[in-house]
Amino acid sequence: MHRKKETVTTAVWEDNRERWVCQLIDERWSTLFRIYPIKDLVHHPKVRDWCGLPYPNHPKGCPNFNIDKEKCPPNAPYVTDVFDLEKPLYFVHSEFDLAGHAEKMKIRHPNWTERQCRNVLYWQNTSRKQAKERAILAMEFTRSKKFTLMPEALGVNVYVTGRWCGLKLEMIDGLKICRHVALLGDTI
Repeated sequence: MHRKKETVTTAVWEDNRERWVCQLIDERWSTLFRIYPIKDLVHHPKVRDWCGLPYPNHPKGCPNFNIDKEKCPPNAPYVTDVFDLEKPLYFVHSEFDLAGHAEKMKIRHPNWTERQCRNVLYWQNTSRKQAKERAILAMEFTRSKKFTLMPEALGVNVYVTGRWCGLKLEMIDGLKICRHVALLGDTI
């Protein structure tokens, strides 16, 4: 018995000025992710300083702060040096079930603490890869020329901007669904 080969078509569906990237697989539509048009981008040079704030086992903040000269503060370019803010900007994001992942890790490693089960070493690359794939696909539909997976490093306040365009992000304490956010737009 031969199985019929799936036909996959990707498209953007718009409803009430919301954009969703969808796939048509064997005559059934499946939603992949939403594209969030940004009306007001909230940015300030001080946002970049957040990367240097201490957190558990990192008294000097992110280990890449002041190390990665091209991508990370304080040497990373500012958002206005990279993106044309007069042209349309968009957010897309990954969705990683961190709570579910932590549960699986606890079963696999019963002696681990909650913090060990949520350690970024075991899941962050998966979430970032999904964010990158979605950004690349969304660029095709938005006709954007560039994206970054680290808008905070460019001075963008992702929490406030996201809230204003309909993307609600959970705070780090009690995080259940992790979302890595990509900023898309045109270069200057």
